[in-house]
Amino acid sequence: MYLSTEELSLLEYVYDAVDRDLSKRVDLEGAPFNPAAIDAAWRRLQSAGLLELASGMGDFKITHYGLNFVSELRAKRRNGPARTAKLRLALIHWLYERHLDEDQPGSTEQFLSSNRSQFAGQRFSEHETAKAARYLKSAGLIEGTQVDQIDHLIRPSLTPDGVNCAESEKSVSEFLNSSTPEGGTTFNVRIDRSQNVAVGTQSDFTQNNTSGIDPAILAQLMHFATAARQGVPSYGLDEGQQVEVEQLAGELEAEATGDTPDRGRLRRLTDSLIVALAPAAGSALGGIVTSLGEQAAAAIGS
Repeated sequence: MYLSTEELSLLEYVYDAVDRDLSKRVDLEGAPFNPAAIDAAWRRLQSAGLLELASGMGDFKITHYGLNFVSELRAKRRNGPARTAKLRLALIHWLYERHLDEDQPGSTEQFLSSNRSQFAGQRFSEHETAKAARYLKSAGLIEGTQVDQIDHLIRPSLTPDGVNCAESEKSVSEFLNSSTPEGGTTFNVRIDRSQNVAVGTQSDFTQNNTSGIDPAILAQLMHFATAARQGVPSYGLDEGQQVEVEQLAGELEAEATGDTPDRGRLRRLTDSLIVALAPAAGSALGGIVTSLGEQAAAAIGS
């Protein structure tokens, strides 16, 4: 159900005021809303079965449906992976609209005032928007200038791959993992007797570091992280789970290839990625990648 900003604000105000007590009445006379906006909003909410007029004095009660609606909405907002997936794709679609209009924005900060900058009725923050923009740039989907002291990208635009992503009708995660990157070796797993899945592995990993960690162990961690990330489309995970696996794999890759990788952080990221892969561990491919993770965890130690 679509609710306007005013309607959702009013509904959540009543929800907070009743504190899950369906019999409690709320007087909106002192509520921090424009009186004209309240009148239109409560009528719409009443029509939708979310609020009901408790008396002729202008006080309201929330319905059981309204209580569940807000509870589910707030639970959805707390779903970090789903929120991140929505934000990344929203940024791609926003830039695609600018691409079609030949209207390049001055900064990704302008996204915040667009009609695409909400998730579950809540605005994306400036920090998470800037972080998503940097991720999309690192993934080769958007380009723009990064200036010191400024989090947002200046004069952002879609790359050719970004245009393809927007037109693919896929999530960013699905698009990035829709084909096996060139280079490296592959292993093939047959699933359900008909589907072959190829996942790239690291066969040429080299690194100079001063961490004291055996480079062979770092290569093993990279092998696991890369296999986990490239296998995402074949695990049968939902979009939120895909994003979580992708994020953890990316963080593990970044830590393993850094100048001074931290053993404790490597172990924590490896363990977290194994847990994120757990829903896929029963499949042939998921089982193989999970096994790679367990071997990597044993190698890095505690």
